[in-house]
Amino acid sequence: MQARIVIVDDRSTNLRVYAQYVAMMGPEYSATCFHSAVEALKWLETEHADLLIVDYRMPEMDGAAFISKFRARTVGAHIPAIIITARQDRECRISALDAGATDFLQSPVSHIEFRDRAILLLGQYQKQQELKQSLATNNRPSSEEDEEGSEPSGKSMLEQIIDTTPILINATDRNGKFLFLNSYQAALFGRDPEELVGQSISEILPPDLVEREKRRNNVILETGISIPNYEEKFFSEDIELTFHCNKSPLLNKDNQTIGILTTGLDITARKFAEEHRTHLALHDMLTGLPNRTLLSDKMRVAIDNCNTTGKGAALLLLDLDRFKVINDTRGHQAGDMLLRQVAERLSNALDSNGFAARIGGDEFAIVLQNLDSQEDVVASCSKLLAQIGEPYSVGGVEQLIGASIGIALIPEDGSSSDELLRLADLAMYEAKSSGRNRFCFFSPRMNQIAQLNAGVESDLRDALHSDQLFLEYQPIVDIASGEYAGLEALLRWQHPVRGRLVPHDFIRVANDSGLIGNIGQWVVNRACAQIAEFEAQGITLPPVAVNVSPKQFQFSNMSADILEKVAKYNITRGKLSIEITEELLLDHNQEVHDQLETLRLGGIGISIDDFGTGYSSLQYLRDLPATRLKIDQTFIARIENSSADRAIISTIAHLAHALNMRVVAEGVENEAQYALLRASGCDEVQGFLLGRPLSVNELRELFRTDNAQSDTGAQ
Repeated sequence: MQARIVIVDDRSTNLRVYAQYVAMMGPEYSATCFHSAVEALKWLETEHADLLIVDYRMPEMDGAAFISKFRARTVGAHIPAIIITARQDRECRISALDAGATDFLQSPVSHIEFRDRAILLLGQYQKQQELKQSLATNNRPSSEEDEEGSEPSGKSMLEQIIDTTPILINATDRNGKFLFLNSYQAALFGRDPEELVGQSISEILPPDLVEREKRRNNVILETGISIPNYEEKFFSEDIELTFHCNKSPLLNKDNQTIGILTTGLDITARKFAEEHRTHLALHDMLTGLPNRTLLSDKMRVAIDNCNTTGKGAALLLLDLDRFKVINDTRGHQAGDMLLRQVAERLSNALDSNGFAARIGGDEFAIVLQNLDSQEDVVASCSKLLAQIGEPYSVGGVEQLIGASIGIALIPEDGSSSDELLRLADLAMYEAKSSGRNRFCFFSPRMNQIAQLNAGVESDLRDALHSDQLFLEYQPIVDIASGEYAGLEALLRWQHPVRGRLVPHDFIRVANDSGLIGNIGQWVVNRACAQIAEFEAQGITLPPVAVNVSPKQFQFSNMSADILEKVAKYNITRGKLSIEITEELLLDHNQEVHDQLETLRLGGIGISIDDFGTGYSSLQYLRDLPATRLKIDQTFIARIENSSADRAIISTIAHLAHALNMRVVAEGVENEAQYALLRASGCDEVQGFLLGRPLSVNELRELFRTDNAQSDTGAQ
């Protein structure tokens, strides 16, 4: 087989790669490459191609337009065409299919995938061409007949018409022996029609096809009723072709059924396109896994199977841990490469009793069937986490990632796909909040919490507009002087039913619901208003720090909001600072860095809160314009009994000082801790030993007295 493959792509690198792929397929394949779609179309006016490989995104016209223009020509109607695209939207692919594309490849394309798709389509196309050529050869009159013009053909005019029609036509007797085959069908078997007449279909066709043919023929022989519009597959030299077939009774002059007449039209190309459309509707285009629609169908089957067999099943909802960091730092193309590798590992880790689907972003669903016990689920989850935890090669760089899995059991936890997805989602969030890279089974307690959180979200919306939120302030003391060095503004909620609530009771709901943006703005506004109010009363407060959630950087321009409030209340430079957590450092990008720089230039201090509890990064510490580093209280609580924690605190203090930051220790509760922190190099301390959170009135009394004492001392 000699095949010419025409490749059209405006990028030289892609042309070189694809041409090399063609060369690797063997000497019987050749590549002709074009940078320009217009030039390729012009060349194809006089030259032939056996396969087109076309990039979708090109400057002169897109791949769909190219295929459409080529298909408009008579010679281009049946030549297979592959579109290569990096796009994942269905509209792009549907438009290419409408234009006449045969298949798609997702960029970047591997050599194996390129080879397999090209060889499959070339095989089908060349087999169709061979059948047409055989048909033409068998029905060409001999030269002698042409010259003499007197010898009539041995076939009737009707037989000649039937033989020259590119349609499968045959007649069999009641025993399944061929009475007649046209040249097209005979060529399908690589034989002459005369050789096959009188032979049984069981001698010619494969056993599974013989069984189906006999079953259909018997129905017609028994009922005399035709069987229209069914599809059948035929193999010719290992090439699969699909035909749209009809069967009808073959009658004698007495109207008795003496056999079966079968016709078939080759619909291989159309069927290929239809199957691709169906695949697009039911599969994720990036990974090739089933999508949410197909997942729902398969879950219904799994639920029915549980009810029928009594065996168990489970829905696993798997979410990659910190995938957003990879997307932000390495780019979306690297993220897509990683998702494809994860999908491949999930598929390879499952046997015939399990299947995986991608339901969006970095979230996958897995259904396990025919389970004997919960231990089977535990074993599968452990295997999946181990597989996902192995290093990945993304763009030549090793990458590690983990996953959190939520599990809903079928039928114990639910019997509808939507409800099971909801319950597995609750369990997955529980796994994430418990430390990530683990799995968690759904429990009714999670549902109760979810219902409670739904109520909390509604109440929190009301709280923002009904004066239920308020601030308390906890002092921060300078170790060297014993003076107040600052205050941390702490959010509180006076719930009308549940009473006084702290952020631990509602902050997760605020983050998940998006209310954190409005709450954060309220906190900054109230803190600035109260600083200004104290100034108007002649009371000078030390700098006030407000906590800022990483989510707030996603919902608004934080730097602009904060500086607007500072200007509105005429807050002195250095009087306000923000506290951010290491989670923001992990999601660090240039936009966040620019906002923090803007705040520093505007006189706003920046503290890194809870340092040491997350994935501390020295690079981010170096690059961010932070002024303070707050050591998490978990280290402080162990400082008296752990030499390792004392060494960690001392190291953090030295590091912060080298980066020109002050060090604050949180959660100081006794004198021993205070002394050890002083010895470790901490600059400031905060905790119940130095002062509990104070109401606005208590704060006013404290600093009115403190300011009065300062004035007396000065006099």
